[in-house]
Amino acid sequence: MKSALAIAALSSLLACGTDASNTAHEPPASSAPASTASSPPSAGPCGATSGSCNDAPAPPPVAPSPLHVRSLGVGGFLLEHGTDAVLTAPLFTRPSMIAASTGVPVSSDRALVAARLPASSLANVRAVLSGHAHYDHLLDVPAVMSLAPQATLYANVSARNLLAAFAPDRAAKCAGEPAQPSPIARSRVVAVDDPVASTVDYTNCPEKRPAGAPLEGKWVRVPGSHVRVLAVCSDHPPQIGPVHYGDGDVEEEACTPPTNMNEWKEGHTVAYLVDFLDAKTDAPVYRVFYQDAPADAPVGHVPPAFLAGKRVDLALMCVGTYDHVDDASPAKALAALLPRYALGGHWEDFFGALDAPPQPIPFLDVKAWGTKARAALPDADEPRSMFRNGAPIATRAVLPQPGDTFDVPPQE
Repeated sequence: MKSALAIAALSSLLACGTDASNTAHEPPASSAPASTASSPPSAGPCGATSGSCNDAPAPPPVAPSPLHVRSLGVGGFLLEHGTDAVLTAPLFTRPSMIAASTGVPVSSDRALVAARLPASSLANVRAVLSGHAHYDHLLDVPAVMSLAPQATLYANVSARNLLAAFAPDRAAKCAGEPAQPSPIARSRVVAVDDPVASTVDYTNCPEKRPAGAPLEGKWVRVPGSHVRVLAVCSDHPPQIGPVHYGDGDVEEEACTPPTNMNEWKEGHTVAYLVDFLDAKTDAPVYRVFYQDAPADAPVGHVPPAFLAGKRVDLALMCVGTYDHVDDASPAKALAALLPRYALGGHWEDFFGALDAPPQPIPFLDVKAWGTKARAALPDADEPRSMFRNGAPIATRAVLPQPGDTFDVPPQE
């Protein structure tokens, strides 16, 4: 797009950092105090003075370890619990505003991705999540998938068609086109909104349901993990005035990944609920909500039936263009979720140098977002503190800096 309006739109692009360390993080000892059984009395064959094995009290359950979260900048978060990890699509390649808006060729900087997110930090990643297919969410995903060979990407049909360029069995029409350096098996890219195999819940936006898709969504178990995901139909607002950058769908499989950033069409936007499950009981231990675009209520909200029985521990909210949806954003979404904690992502202007101090998206009142989010989540309503970079913090809603780490304690 060459118009001044389109270029201005990129200042708040696509609605919704610093070096990501590959060092394993041990949560602070005080963030999840271990429960220990008291020393048994010396008398009795079973450690009980009565002498009856049946009278011995059962040891109290051990509290789960905290959920560890690392902010990667823009919309990227690495979520880790036990041997399971989930990654929300990150962006390290940073084309300038002019390049992104005028079609100047841009390709993912695979060496940069590997340097910022080394394979050792992705060893346990089993799922990568992207709610839509704009370049700031999907451009670096193929490089990430090559570094996380056990991961499955959950996205939409447009994303699947774009990443078909990396399939080892590309369509016949692609004969003669250069193959990509790291193929991605088709089985590793799941389009949750594919009408013939839809798992998206359309309860709050039935008008968006494709013909043939069920209204009610369903949980999807992530292969090789104790994780399940639920996709919820959402939306993507225009970025400035009526201008909607990257609107529309990619309807045919690509032979090569687009180098024109305008061609990464968003497709149908979804949000996700993610459960980290107990290895023995399969019950949810931690529940995370993730959106990579804000939406007008109740679109993008999780139906209460899916929230019954387990509270949302952490909401990962998109700050970019929050002011382009309902006036109360993000309050309505947080009121519907009632999460224990919230982190606001995708607030940075990502046209600048990756190593430069992050700045807010131009004309976006990031401070106001934080004020509204904190008002929706009063500190007094949660007895336990979340840890930021190893230290407890009182507030429940935070705007993280790229590279920040968080430890979410288990619910009391």
